[in-house]
Amino acid sequence: MTADLRLHLHRQGDGPAVLWIHGYTMDSTTWQPLWDRLPGFTHIGVDLPGHGSSAPLTPGLTLPALAGRLAEVVKETGARSVVALSFGSMSALQLAIQEPGLLDRLVLAAPTLAGTPNEDSARVRYQQLAMLHRFAGPGEQLADLWMQSPPDIFTGTERHPELRAALRAVIARHSWAELGNRAMDALTAHRHTADDLRRITARTLVLLGDEDMPAFVRNAGLLRDTVPDCRLETLPETGHLPLLERPDVCAPLLAAHLAGAPSQ
Repeated sequence: MTADLRLHLHRQGDGPAVLWIHGYTMDSTTWQPLWDRLPGFTHIGVDLPGHGSSAPLTPGLTLPALAGRLAEVVKETGARSVVALSFGSMSALQLAIQEPGLLDRLVLAAPTLAGTPNEDSARVRYQQLAMLHRFAGPGEQLADLWMQSPPDIFTGTERHPELRAALRAVIARHSWAELGNRAMDALTAHRHTADDLRRITARTLVLLGDEDMPAFVRNAGLLRDTVPDCRLETLPETGHLPLLERPDVCAPLLAAHLAGAPSQ
């Protein structure tokens, strides 16, 4: 069966087009605070399959197939830059590897590489979510469990109560259907190798919170050392979601990178 890859796009602004790819259980509405701080661009937020207003995530969808669909979006919109967060960065990486000629600029925050070891606490939490979904279905109880620590995905939002409340509202709307049909299995079965990363030609900026989990610190270092044109910025007093936790700090870094300013 062919996967349904109808993707909802949320647009704002005028100028060079930038494609934004959100994190797991989120959607493109989470980018609003950053978009408001980045005039002069056409911001295009894509809801990933099974998220927001896009078609459901269907079993059997692979990461290369999703990247191929995102490549179509890039071509349709004229976006030459991509900004991605956490789970979304896995798709952005595959897009940059698979279609290196499509992108000039790439921003990866809390970078996720396919096939690299994740935090054990994240694996345990996902198993707990699946069990709760089986007995209680979707809803606020899943959002509350997902946002608990460990893993420390949302720990940094405790400094920002308004952000935390806004994220909880988005996550509470998530269908969680992938917990029941195991649709994530094929998507996460891919593996990014060092040779893959060397194929990336886009000028790359990696953003990392200094309080992020060890797996993502390792990923950031690997990208810095392997992607041909890559710079790593570490943000102080920041957790796993730097773009959302620190929009005031991230906005000027993004503006300079997306506009093609020289590296410092």
